[in-house]
Amino acid sequence: MQTTGIVLAAGNSSRLGRNKLSVTMPDGIALAAWTLKAALSSTLDQIICVVKPGDHLEWLPEECLRTATGRYTTAPGLRIAVCNDHAGGMANSIRCGIWTAMEYRPEGVLMLMADQPLITARHINGVLDALASHPDADYAAAAEDADAKPPVAFRSHMFGPLLSLQGDEGARKILRKSIYRGVKVPLSRESFWDADTEPQLQKILTYAEGQLWREA
Repeated sequence: MQTTGIVLAAGNSSRLGRNKLSVTMPDGIALAAWTLKAALSSTLDQIICVVKPGDHLEWLPEECLRTATGRYTTAPGLRIAVCNDHAGGMANSIRCGIWTAMEYRPEGVLMLMADQPLITARHINGVLDALASHPDADYAAAAEDADAKPPVAFRSHMFGPLLSLQGDEGARKILRKSIYRGVKVPLSRESFWDADTEPQLQKILTYAEGQLWREA
């Protein structure tokens, strides 16, 4: 099924106290670039990255940008969507992503948080495959134990409920409603680590460094 990815990257990093998107990972690439590279390496048909106004995008993966002219040009398959009212809460970023995605007339969308750098293309593809193989499901979500979490893929008939979210409501509100049928895809615990606080960030950096050392 044709699916558009929505990477939510318009947060304020208020709990961390600095821009989490640009934090340098052990390989020298920005934290959010790890997330975006996973999305770009997956089977998603196109990627929409929702950012806040004034984001200069220096954190984007090198292959996504050409800066010879002094202007950013996104790579094929990637589109930047600026959420002007991002300060109003997560729901506004979701709406920005959904409205932009609807221009492609996809059969579904997959939403992913930019501050989860340990999510891989394999994880994303697993969620996409679960939704495609369960035609009666409204969504497929990654799961830690019984708790559904991003990345989460929704069929197009769920765009209405997503667009109706308000304030700081995220997709989790929909996942918790019994009227919707979902498929859960278990992932390893570290896949869900995000960089909300300094201790959480340091845990991510330590784990990522260990992974890179093992792959060397």
